[in-house]
Amino acid sequence: MVMTERKVKYTRTLLFSIFIAVFGNSFLYGYSIGDVNNPAGVMRIFYVKVLWERAGKIPKDWDGNDISPVVPQNGTASTTTIGPVSNSTNTSMSLSEQMKKYSEEDDFVELLWSITVSIFVLFGMIGSFMSGKLAERLGRKGGMMAITFIMMLAAVIGGIPIATQSFECVIVHRALVGLHNGLSLSLNALYLAEISPKKIRGAVGTCQQLFITVGILTSNILGVSKVFGTDKLWPGVFIFNAFPAIVCLVGFPFCPESPRYLLITKGKVEEARIALKRLTGYSDVEDELDEMKAEASKQKSVKSFTLKQLLVAPELRLPVIIACALQAGQQASGINAVMSYSSFMYKNAGVPPHTVEWVVCGTSLINMLTTIPAVPLMERLGRRPLLIYPMSCMLVSFIVLTIFHNLQYVDHMESHHNIFAIIGIIAMHTYVMGFALGLGPIPFFVVGEIFRQEPRSAAMSVSLCFNWVCNFILMLVFRFMQKGLQGYVYLPFCVVLISTITFIVLVVPETKNRTFDDVAAELSHGFRLRKRKGGLPEKEENSELKPMTT
Repeated sequence: MVMTERKVKYTRTLLFSIFIAVFGNSFLYGYSIGDVNNPAGVMRIFYVKVLWERAGKIPKDWDGNDISPVVPQNGTASTTTIGPVSNSTNTSMSLSEQMKKYSEEDDFVELLWSITVSIFVLFGMIGSFMSGKLAERLGRKGGMMAITFIMMLAAVIGGIPIATQSFECVIVHRALVGLHNGLSLSLNALYLAEISPKKIRGAVGTCQQLFITVGILTSNILGVSKVFGTDKLWPGVFIFNAFPAIVCLVGFPFCPESPRYLLITKGKVEEARIALKRLTGYSDVEDELDEMKAEASKQKSVKSFTLKQLLVAPELRLPVIIACALQAGQQASGINAVMSYSSFMYKNAGVPPHTVEWVVCGTSLINMLTTIPAVPLMERLGRRPLLIYPMSCMLVSFIVLTIFHNLQYVDHMESHHNIFAIIGIIAMHTYVMGFALGLGPIPFFVVGEIFRQEPRSAAMSVSLCFNWVCNFILMLVFRFMQKGLQGYVYLPFCVVLISTITFIVLVVPETKNRTFDDVAAELSHGFRLRKRKGGLPEKEENSELKPMTT
């Protein structure tokens, strides 16, 4: 039976459910990516203050006024590396200035900060592995409601570091936020896909990516010095996490559970019927129910692929390599380093300190606006062109940024440093635009399009694991890369981009307007020469035209 296409009704239930899902989950993921960016300077100084207080170098009740370093009872100032230098050896630098300098240059502080930023990704990876079982046990909506308590706990812990004089609270906060986001990304994606009518599923998916960019922009705005980015108020950036979580917890009871989950997983036909009526606005939803029942019966005969089967199957070797390479290339191209460390990158590029926080907000705004046309362009231009050309733009941007970053250190060109800084800002923004158009959304689409139904779920898990691992490693080591490579820190990303572009040109097929079976058949022949548009190698394609003999 063929289900007739009906006009989509944008019911209040559908729109409200989409908003609650993306605001309470997608928005929070984006917010968590950028919330440590603008307040990074004052937070690192807080780390130094806590370390010096614990080492007895300054009084524990120090209020920020400049004082002499604490001198031990033997009358000699400490010579350990932790703590301010004595006034006798440095009369030109106040204690506050010493603290700021120490926060920017000390390797231990750098390590603590890298852990603070990257632990979000590590626990996100853990959460992503747990999300499948949670989705099946509590449902899509039920799972998202349950994990809001993780985010509210994170908000409480993130709000007390100054009161407790503990930077460990910040690290625990970031770990809990990462766990929540790892769980919520999968749950939210499932919920949105399963409540959305087929005709607008792509547009709803765009809403998810759009709210991620809105979250990044919001966190950057709240982190500026005019709002929460001060030495007393920066925990407010973390407390804000509770607001979307509370909205999610209060709003979701008025939203229906996924009809597909209710019928296919739980077998609750009547509850699925009621949910469909609320979402679609139609009283007759029997066609939709019949489609779900057919899908449920088909799933019973679908072979479940284990990780081992996925990795050893010869016909899946090339698709798995493509999936993992695209996800690894997405993160290793440096995007989350840009979003989480852009304030440091702009300072290194010569942007005046008082301007950096607003340039960071501008970057997030451009990222948000560029995301909007990405999906329509994908359907019009195809996947390969929208990967190759924007990535080429990203590569050129990093090359330009490297050149003008190094010109900042040429003394006889000091009069041009402002111009170099402006060029650096433009280059960074063109990089973000290139990512938002291509390498940001497309790998997730391509991974879903190069596998047949049976191995698709396992392949997505493996490729997402590569994504999280590469993200974690980059976030952990990037600041050390900045210190070691200085003006050449973007060159490793250029190598990644060149390698990924070459890989896409030579190996990745175009999947636009092609069936899953067609693409899978082409890739099943591995690295042997393939016809781009024909699907199968010419020899085997011709062999299929021969009549069968018995």
